Amino acid sequence: MRKAIATLSAVILVGLAVEAWAGPIEEVAQIAGPRNQTFEEGNIEALITAFADSAVLTSSLSGFRIEGKEAIRGYFAALFQAYPKRRLFTRQPIARAYNDDLVVHNAYSALYLTDQNGQTMQLTLRSTVVWAKIGGRWQIVDQHVSRMPVMH
Repeated sequence: MRKAIATLSAVILVGLAVEAWAGPIEEVAQIAGPRNQTFEEGNIEALITAFADSAVLTSSLSGFRIEGKEAIRGYFAALFQAYPKRRLFTRQPIARAYNDDLVVHNAYSALYLTDQNGQTMQLTLRSTVVWAKIGGRWQIVDQHVSRMPVMH
């Protein structure tokens, strides 16, 4: 019995120590991890929560940048209405931390958008997401998504 309690105590302490040692990259990874699923599900509110009020989104599907959380919400609402089915596969993600309050995340993605008529469009994308710790909370301040050039 004492051995089981000692083992359980050690596991709890190690868990707390790992959490205490988590740096900016690990903190952002916990928040960013479920974003692909949230995007695929069309959960706008959960997706928008990560954006700062003054965030900027530059999307390959929009001719101009989208400025501010409310405009970003409108952008995703229109996107989800036009493409009710979405699949997103992320490749080669990399994150870098600068000080304790800025994380830059880059990745490549394959995005499949299916419109209301069942037509599917596939896009190969690259993205940069800049996370800043504002008021003790990690928030996206800038997201840029562009199409990959077609190689001949």
